[in-house]
Amino acid sequence: MRKMNTLYKISFSALFIALGIILSRFLSISYLFGLPFLKVGFTNSIVMFASFYLGPVYGFIVGTAVDVFGALLYPTGPFNPLYTIAASLTGLMPFLVYRFISFTKLENKFPFVLTFILVALNVFVIAFMANNDVIYSESGKTAYELYPWIKWSLVSTFLVLSIAFLFGTLYIKKKFKDRKFNKYYNSYIIASSVYVTYFVFKIPVGSLVQSILLDYDYMIIMTVRMLAGFLTSFVHIIIILIALDVSLRFSVQGALLDEPFSFIKRFKNKAVSNVNENN
Repeated sequence: MRKMNTLYKISFSALFIALGIILSRFLSISYLFGLPFLKVGFTNSIVMFASFYLGPVYGFIVGTAVDVFGALLYPTGPFNPLYTIAASLTGLMPFLVYRFISFTKLENKFPFVLTFILVALNVFVIAFMANNDVIYSESGKTAYELYPWIKWSLVSTFLVLSIAFLFGTLYIKKKFKDRKFNKYYNSYIIASSVYVTYFVFKIPVGSLVQSILLDYDYMIIMTVRMLAGFLTSFVHIIIILIALDVSLRFSVQGALLDEPFSFIKRFKNKAVSNVNENN
């Protein structure tokens, strides 16, 4: 495989930014269930794929640019740069999380990190449902009562989907173990990286910003966004896996296929060669 050059990365970054803006502004659902902090779409698939394929710096640029240019070109309300923090993290963290988990070798045989995240999410949802009987909307003007049957339905659905998602991840790995994709990427780590990015960085940080700017309760925002994010994350993972698999057909080495810390080695080699030339 040939390595990406800077022009290749810039060109694809521009493509991802344009595609991300289109998906964000025209093919996403805002104000879902009447909640101003809840938005569902496929933009994050593009941003996280950019991180995996082009690297964390370009992923950061794509995530930031999609949010900023999208808000300026197609405004849906007053723009605040604080909203961009979560979008930037969405492009920065997937690559870094993948590298970290790969270094620990935790998920060479089984998705332990993913399993831990799913268990933690279920515990969080159970604790929230046990301690809350009402969800407020529109800055507290409207209250939606959480009846016992709603709580049990949400908890049960979350648990069933978690189990299905875990077994689905195992099945995908086993089903396509002979594909070229599995020679270069670990689907377990891809899935875990998406979930860590979503539930450790994007949603907590974005919910904090929204709770401050919209004057909503932080836990309400984060819980609702986690429920929606849990469902959309699986879609993001499938899209990213397919996109990474397709990218291998171009015989271009994605950022994750580059040797870790290779830029340091290249810097050292260049420094040594300069010293030798001077001597």
